[in-house]
Amino acid sequence: MSEPEFKPSPLRDIFSQANIAVGLAVFAVVLAAAPYVAPPVRTWMVREALLSRPDMLQDASDKLNAQMQAKAEQALADGVKSHHDSLFNDASDPVLGDPQAPVKIVEFLDYNCTFCRAATPVLKDYLAQNPDVAIIVKEYPVINQNSPLLAAYALAAAQQGKYAPMHYALMTNKAEDVPALDALAAKVGVDIDKAHAFLKSDAARDHINKVMNLGADLNITGTPTFVVGDQAINGAKIDDLKAAVEAQRKALKNG
Repeated sequence: MSEPEFKPSPLRDIFSQANIAVGLAVFAVVLAAAPYVAPPVRTWMVREALLSRPDMLQDASDKLNAQMQAKAEQALADGVKSHHDSLFNDASDPVLGDPQAPVKIVEFLDYNCTFCRAATPVLKDYLAQNPDVAIIVKEYPVINQNSPLLAAYALAAAQQGKYAPMHYALMTNKAEDVPALDALAAKVGVDIDKAHAFLKSDAARDHINKVMNLGADLNITGTPTFVVGDQAINGAKIDDLKAAVEAQRKALKNG
């Protein structure tokens, strides 16, 4: 069976672009300190300053990174408010836990993400201990070229009511091609012929591309990213996630 085609990640070059931006901005800051000095003298001043205080470059880079991070977090927070319906009310998204649970966590994830895999058993236990919480999964395959295929298999399992076992199987096993994924899917009770039919359908491609576009609109540059209420949590910060859930519980209780 040939693998389905998906659009390339809109985030493919973001990290290299960010690094270039940081480098250029740091040197701009250094040069701006001496705007009225002749260019050759400015070049000498920059060289001497960096040789005598190489930590200046690191300090400037750290400050700029912090500013960029704060700006990205604010943009994400603003985007969460404007995309609330797409985040929480898309009936085509698979759900872990009770779909009727009052507290919803949205998780953007990739099965090739090391941090997603590490957080999975913690989140699984958390759902078992908190039946009023469910996780809406946004399949966001941005890590490498076979990530969309893994996401498509998870969605194929969801069509057959087997999403949770397939999700956890993908998070705890390495399956990088169709035969390996077929074996993993069969092991959790997925009908392989039906799964292949879904993989070839427009529904598989359209669902993944829809989530990719949503993530790009929200400027989600890494996985996992969680959303609870109007709060976004970038990274596997479980304590922050639990605190956000508690805040959402209180907000729901207070109406």
